[in-house]
Amino acid sequence: MEKTTKTEAISPCYPFPNTEQLPRRTDWQALMALLLGVAAMGIPYPSAAQAEQPESGTLAGAVDPVEVTFEHPSEYLLVSDFPGSLIDADLSTWQEYIPDIQDIEITSSADESSQPALYYNSGSDEEKPLLMVLHSWSIGYLQNIDIPLGEFAVANDWVFIHPDFRGQNDGRPESTASELVISDMEDALEYARENANIDESRIYLLGYSGGAMNALHFASRHPETFAGVAAWVPVYDLVTWYQWNAERGEPYADEITGACGGVPTEDSEAREECAQRSVSAHLPEVAGELRVLLAHGINDNTVPPEQALHAFNDLAAEEDQIPQEQIDQLMEHREVPEALAERSTHEERNFKYFDEADASVQLYLQSGPAELVLFEGEHEMLYRPGLEWLARQQR
Repeated sequence: MEKTTKTEAISPCYPFPNTEQLPRRTDWQALMALLLGVAAMGIPYPSAAQAEQPESGTLAGAVDPVEVTFEHPSEYLLVSDFPGSLIDADLSTWQEYIPDIQDIEITSSADESSQPALYYNSGSDEEKPLLMVLHSWSIGYLQNIDIPLGEFAVANDWVFIHPDFRGQNDGRPESTASELVISDMEDALEYARENANIDESRIYLLGYSGGAMNALHFASRHPETFAGVAAWVPVYDLVTWYQWNAERGEPYADEITGACGGVPTEDSEAREECAQRSVSAHLPEVAGELRVLLAHGINDNTVPPEQALHAFNDLAAEEDQIPQEQIDQLMEHREVPEALAERSTHEERNFKYFDEADASVQLYLQSGPAELVLFEGEHEMLYRPGLEWLARQQR
């Protein structure tokens, strides 16, 4: 299959310009970060004085002469654009796009089982960022829609790992955010650290749908590890998502009951189990500590956007939270309520990669290191903006 290579020269103000997520540093630290960032195809950091400048639709204090180039070798902009279906999975397709991808086995530290993963490392001696991508709900580690993410890592000399963590969420108790799943993700991260020269300040986590659920789970357990977490259309609360699917007769409801040991009715053991397997039980504990991008299609009927809105509320300062009344209005009409739209700053910002994918941004909110984007779309992930956002994060 013939593929085109597209190289974008990215100005430092794109795509989610803000300064609140950036650590305050002394001027000499900022200079060192700038030099290291350019050497590793990273993003320059403002000085402490620059970081205090007010936002004006661009990254306040960014160093204007510096442009950082990232390669986006994939021609596909959206998950739904990638050939095949969301559940297509085979190693030969990965090898067609990424010939040097490795199909590896990692011994579980929890039960000594062998857990597969896809892995790439160029072998260079330089410190490199790590991109850890987690497969979605109904498929395992060979999920083909994640190939463009791996291509980005290869093109920009990042380390890439794509673990299985007990495979698809098909109702087995060991799946669906179990402690074994968490342990498997920890093992995959440790494998990458042991086998590649990882820049510990640039470890990134990305997931879509059920993968976003597990990304938020994993990061909530290790907030000190990740420079950034990009979560696309995340499942946030299993109890309410069960209810959403049960009302619609969707198979996800049966998969949740299988994993949690029964229907999560009020005061039941299954409900308690589902609650503990939900990101909502853990993410609020790391509010303010974790850089998170929550991105959700406003017309999503697979995982409703209220899941991302509640995740944002649990990460946001009290004064930045979205009132439940406005969430209800958004869900009823699938439009941003006027009172909420007045708070959004999306019209002041550059969302080039959303626009080129015909997924215009309808809402952008930020509270500390947490960012929320609602875009025109359904159960969708856009490849480029999430990768660009991650590349600009550094611990």
